[in-house]
Amino acid sequence: MKVPLLLLSLVQLTISVSAQDSLLNRKPVQESYPILKLVTIQKEYYGDSDYKLLSKGEERKGEGEFSGQRLRIFAAFPVYTKNKLVLSAGGTYTRSSFSYYSKETSDGLYNRGKTAKDDFDAMFSAGYRGVLWNKPVFYNANLVLGSSNFFNIKKLSGSLSSSLILKQNASTLSIIGLYVNLEKSTIVPFFPMYSYWHKFSGSLWEMDMVLPQKLIARRSGVLGGWFSTGVELTGNSFFLKQDAEGPYKAGNYEWISNEINSYAGYEHLLGKTFLLGIKGGYRNTLTTRLIKVNESFNDYKSRTKIASTFFNMNISYVIPNSKLSAPKKK
Repeated sequence: MKVPLLLLSLVQLTISVSAQDSLLNRKPVQESYPILKLVTIQKEYYGDSDYKLLSKGEERKGEGEFSGQRLRIFAAFPVYTKNKLVLSAGGTYTRSSFSYYSKETSDGLYNRGKTAKDDFDAMFSAGYRGVLWNKPVFYNANLVLGSSNFFNIKKLSGSLSSSLILKQNASTLSIIGLYVNLEKSTIVPFFPMYSYWHKFSGSLWEMDMVLPQKLIARRSGVLGGWFSTGVELTGNSFFLKQDAEGPYKAGNYEWISNEINSYAGYEHLLGKTFLLGIKGGYRNTLTTRLIKVNESFNDYKSRTKIASTFFNMNISYVIPNSKLSAPKKK
């Protein structure tokens, strides 16, 4: 689910470029929360979690304790804009490091190990802005190249989406849409999207919701920044080369994990172009599966579940809303 959720970010990027005219009419006591995050660097730490590794036939393959950390660098930019067409490009570098204690003997002894994986995803998006039922509508086509490095491409996937702006003013932005995932290993091949942002009248609180991705309550004016709390659905994966035979036949595999993170966090705008943030909470995986690349999500080799605390530090390069120019009306 890592790639689809990042593609949702590209979709939101395209929509945001054409939807900030209403937000510019707001007059808050401080700079409004940035819409456009062009580059984000984040470091995550995960606490200890027990795990049991099961095969598709429910045979226990192992158990133990697990912890880890992850460095992720994400960037997405509009590279070409003309009339109603927007072309965007993006990339994500992820380094996942794990420490584990694997219980492999009946006497309860644990073997300790460490591993690290590097992955790079290149993303390209084409968006078109039109009108449907007298309301703005956006169409997006996305292409993703997944690799263990920039050159060794292991996976090609994509998606299609459409988004219709239902309501847009200084305090509310409401959007519905449909997302179609062309990746074979996805859990759900298509699903509806609903995005809702609302600034409560006479309050410093706002709601930021993108279903099925996140539900966040955010308060401005906290030590000059924003306090937030909410729930996010995140996706993570990394490629794994298998050389063994038998149930783990040689070839390229991918560990795919879908997680629900409940958290509280704080963000502060530094110099109007850098957004610093910290957040922490609890994560619970819906499912984590080892799948051969380009095979069905249900045709997995192994599965497990992980639950633990987490802590995240991040910095983003942003364009403040006050510096965005409203689109020209025709």
